[in-house]
Amino acid sequence: MKTIKFPIFASIAFFAATLFAEPIEINPEEHSVTLEVVSNDPGIAAPIEFFLAGPGSDHDYESLFLTVAPVDEIAKAFEKAQIPRGKDIDYRACRFWPTGVKLVVEPDFWSLVKDTRNGPREEAVFTGGKRDASLRPIAADESPNAVFALYDCPQSLISLDNSLPQSDTYGRFTPAFVIPEGEKRKIKFTWKGESAPREVNIKIEPGKMGEAIIALKEKATTGAIDVTSDFDGELTIAEAAEIASAFAVIDSLRVKINGYKQGQFYYRAFLPLEKWRDRTERLTQPYEIRLSENAEPILTVIDEDWSDVTKEDPKLIVKENVTFDSIGKEGDKTDTCLFFAPKTMKLKELYSILPRIPKNIVNFYIYGE
Repeated sequence: MKTIKFPIFASIAFFAATLFAEPIEINPEEHSVTLEVVSNDPGIAAPIEFFLAGPGSDHDYESLFLTVAPVDEIAKAFEKAQIPRGKDIDYRACRFWPTGVKLVVEPDFWSLVKDTRNGPREEAVFTGGKRDASLRPIAADESPNAVFALYDCPQSLISLDNSLPQSDTYGRFTPAFVIPEGEKRKIKFTWKGESAPREVNIKIEPGKMGEAIIALKEKATTGAIDVTSDFDGELTIAEAAEIASAFAVIDSLRVKINGYKQGQFYYRAFLPLEKWRDRTERLTQPYEIRLSENAEPILTVIDEDWSDVTKEDPKLIVKENVTFDSIGKEGDKTDTCLFFAPKTMKLKELYSILPRIPKNIVNFYIYGE
């Protein structure tokens, strides 16, 4: 058998290049970032929630790969590759759709990940993930150190282009095949120059609701749009519910209704579950505010008494006419508030009450009476 000999200097150079290979390769001209990753091999049938997680992630057991480079360096690499940052998911702001430029993944993401439910093959988008005040990605310091999550993870730098709640997607994704633990690979992300969804503000006014919906559809004919809604205070609760029903049909990858004007409500607030009128049907007990024309709002707080261990459900202790000042101190009791008001009441009456409610209340639902 013939032996092929390499010059000693070539052998040393090859060994050095292999040993000291860069964990990140950046190409600003083609807007690409290539990451060195290590297979975690969670098991061929294991539900994976992360395509990529940072080194040392405590969620390695549900990650397909761990990156060699730390998360903050990866974030800087995308910036150096001149890939624009989008907007992360923000539950408090009711931003349930990730937005950003689309990325081409090589090798193809769907060649490495199996969808057990045969859902749509979403594309990857670069949001840049949630940042702290200094614009450092929180994924660099907080678990699960997500680089590319497969559910709606606000900190993840990269997301699938869809609204994917964790509870709905758990168990959906598994490895497509076995990649031995410790095996190193390269994953390349490239931005081809396509724009992110355009940001659009849609104002809904009394008597012009039909025009608002038509305008929204027209704006979407030239590409995906990221919509912030503005419900005029002169709208009645009934009119707002009518528009919200239309929004529920339109809300999609093409028309992402993301967020709302500050001091107002997200459109889903006008589409509450009817069964929640019955307190025994609720999983937890939110604050209740009842409104009537020309009268002070009535605030009700419901406590749960679990002292009777022989019963499966708690005893509900109802406290009516509670002062707003008192819940200002006890605002951590719940993050949800229900409004009950006449369908003919104008939204401005509800808006005027919001400053009196603790800031930790982020979920609102309005029941027309």
